[in-house]
Amino acid sequence: MNMMSNTWSRLVRIGRLAMIGTVLTGAAALLAAGAAEAADKTLTVGIEQEPTGFDAVKGRVLGEAPASVMLTMVDRLMAYDADGKLKGELAESMTASEDGLSYIFKLRRGVKFHDGTDFTANDVVAHYNRILDPANKYVGLLFINAIKGAEKIDDHTVRIDLKHPWQPMRDGLSAFSLCCFIPSAKAVAADTMNRHPVGTGPYRFKEWRGGDKVVVERNPDYWNKDAKVYFDEIVFKLLPDQQTRFAALQSGEIDVAWTDRGHSIVQARNDPKLAVYSRNGEGGGIFFLNNSKPPLDDVRVRRALSLVWDQKYYVESQLQNTQRVTRSGFDDGGKCDSGYLPDGDFAAAKKLVGEIGKPIEVELVHTATQRGRELGLLWQQLAKRGGITIKLKPLDQLAFVGTVFKNDYQMAGWRIADAGDIGPQLFALLLSKSPYNLAHYKDPEMDKLLMAMRTAETPEKRKTAMCAVVRKMNQDAPILWVSGRTHNAIAKKTLKGLRPLYQGVVDVRFARFD
Repeated sequence: MNMMSNTWSRLVRIGRLAMIGTVLTGAAALLAAGAAEAADKTLTVGIEQEPTGFDAVKGRVLGEAPASVMLTMVDRLMAYDADGKLKGELAESMTASEDGLSYIFKLRRGVKFHDGTDFTANDVVAHYNRILDPANKYVGLLFINAIKGAEKIDDHTVRIDLKHPWQPMRDGLSAFSLCCFIPSAKAVAADTMNRHPVGTGPYRFKEWRGGDKVVVERNPDYWNKDAKVYFDEIVFKLLPDQQTRFAALQSGEIDVAWTDRGHSIVQARNDPKLAVYSRNGEGGGIFFLNNSKPPLDDVRVRRALSLVWDQKYYVESQLQNTQRVTRSGFDDGGKCDSGYLPDGDFAAAKKLVGEIGKPIEVELVHTATQRGRELGLLWQQLAKRGGITIKLKPLDQLAFVGTVFKNDYQMAGWRIADAGDIGPQLFALLLSKSPYNLAHYKDPEMDKLLMAMRTAETPEKRKTAMCAVVRKMNQDAPILWVSGRTHNAIAKKTLKGLRPLYQGVVDVRFARFD
């Protein structure tokens, strides 16, 4: 009897343990499923640069990475769709006057900001007239001051007037810059837009931890009911180092990231778990040769530096053909005689140095990053072959920018952003009286060419005028082309729905996991 009782007790205990094991296994499975479901509802984007803010005046500059954040929350009047067609976003239509001096925008009805207020013409007019007012010191004013002002016709109609015909007007309002995103006039008036942005986009602001991340959450009242918003949250994780971002992609810590590192791009193309998205753009990397600092006040020295630089070699050796060579910075269809000096013509460079008759030494300031160091070392090697000595001065990013703006440099890298039309940037960087003429190049003939480009009445005339500007720039060499622009992003293979990389911005608004 005792034996049977003991046996029965052991069976009961075994049964109970089995049941507990089953329950625990089931619980673990549920937890795993829950974690997977939560992960599917959150997208993590690795970004190189933290936003300086989201207010057009106080945020000052919106780089490619911060623009990816802004894009999820704040809409523009016009935008390019996934097929590359310019369409209305907050505007249903845009109509130009016959003389090209006025544009009428019909605005969407029933659109609300994240704070529940209605989007109306008042928001558009307040935004543009604020950044156009010189008293507000919007840093991008020179790029858009062909616009005279904005006027409300009715609650859903706005007219924007120009000072003269300006061909970039159409593309300009779709750019990923602070001038083009329409904020809540209420948030701007309350002085909260910079750190707590309020827009009309598919996601709304949730959290910003400085030096760490920005988090946005799904907007349940998003106006575009035809656009599917898949994620509950998007986390923009700050990872300034490119190798760290790529390692985070490989480990699954993040889902997508922008990059320009050739090695990472080539490696990702051979990784079955990753996908590379690429798009050729306009603009490109440049170098300023400071005309106010000897010996760069001598055009022969600048031309010699242009002749020793070898774009093709740089693109092949350091960028591994993940960027492209440019001679004009824009798509000229092969029709523009850009006046580009030959790459790697060391004999011609030595001849110019010989004419000068004294040693040439130039200091190059660069960012204290792997990319900056590699570029600096290549400059040293190439310049030496042309009889020129390059001294390197590495600086952190903040100090680097300050040094250039304070005119405390001889030679420095920069970029002309891919803005659809690079004309406004050429105008700002080359006009004698421009505060953004960071090469301190002053030439009355160039000023005339720039004004002809800016006021051109047709796209064809503008392209011709832009070609003339670039030709003189290449010949006088205040600015050198480092490389053309190809934008690249790396994502998990399972991430779908990324929009084309317009202007290098990773657009994840309507992305999803497959």
